[in-house]
Amino acid sequence: MNLSNSSYRSSSNFSGVYRLTGRIVEFDQHGSPYIKLRLSNCDTDYIAGLGVDNETMPEAIGYLDQVTVSGVECGSNSLGLDVKLHDIRLASRDEVNMQPYLHSLPRVYCSAPETLDKLVTSVRSLKSVHLKNFIRRVIERRDRLEVFLNAPASRSHHHAYRGGLLEHSLEVARNVVAMIKLNEPNMPRALLELGFVAGLLHDIGKTFTYDSQGKPTNAWSLCEHDALTLEACAIALAYLDRHEPELAITLRHIWTCASPGARYGVRPATTLAKYVRDADGQSSFSNKQSKIFRNSKYGLNKKGAETFWLPSIRSSSQEITIEKTTK
Repeated sequence: MNLSNSSYRSSSNFSGVYRLTGRIVEFDQHGSPYIKLRLSNCDTDYIAGLGVDNETMPEAIGYLDQVTVSGVECGSNSLGLDVKLHDIRLASRDEVNMQPYLHSLPRVYCSAPETLDKLVTSVRSLKSVHLKNFIRRVIERRDRLEVFLNAPASRSHHHAYRGGLLEHSLEVARNVVAMIKLNEPNMPRALLELGFVAGLLHDIGKTFTYDSQGKPTNAWSLCEHDALTLEACAIALAYLDRHEPELAITLRHIWTCASPGARYGVRPATTLAKYVRDADGQSSFSNKQSKIFRNSKYGLNKKGAETFWLPSIRSSSQEITIEKTTK
């Protein structure tokens, strides 16, 4: 395949807004150089080719920038390209804002794509546009998204693997919603969604304490991630202050109020704060327990200062039915 001519078969036009997740200069079978690009979003990614004689590849476009592209899809070809591009440029703010929520999270760099799918579905199901925009302003940042998708939730305690932070964050958010529905079924939808957001982003400060490969940074040793959460959400909180100020101050309260053993913080003044705390603890403990009993079915195990107990339960094929009796 020679990228500079049109001898390849094309099936349809191609266009859209994507993250630029890779760029390298390569040569086609005739020795002509071309730019090989990777374009990604939360659903998929494409390998695209752009001729070096094309003057539409501004040097200002960098890694993880959002770009607007157009071209044609390629059929089978020797270069392994999905797309031949005719045009590429930085996406405008309006073009970015028109994309579905979390559209720009690059699936190709996510260690847990199934969890990413659940995250995207959950966020898009929220009714509050302001809370969805809040999440977008926190997660869809070029300097944060790759860490959020790949960092562990801890180094050794719980969810201590690549993608653990994403998995733990979504577990906490969903568990908060489940506890609200069980204990306060009449809670207004806006507050239920606020609980989801508070749970989802309660550990977002950890994106300062790990790099994009999930390795600890200097901040891991020098800073408390709880304090960094407000910093990570600063721009989004300023947005929410303008539109839903009471939701903004509630999030600040939830993330900074005292929990058992905390060195600082005011006492919780809303059940949302306790739901987030309890959901966080349950997600952490259940993950540690599953790790402890990975190689043993039941029994008593100790890990550091913690004790884990899993009773032996005899399985039975007999179904138990509860019949409704009437007088």
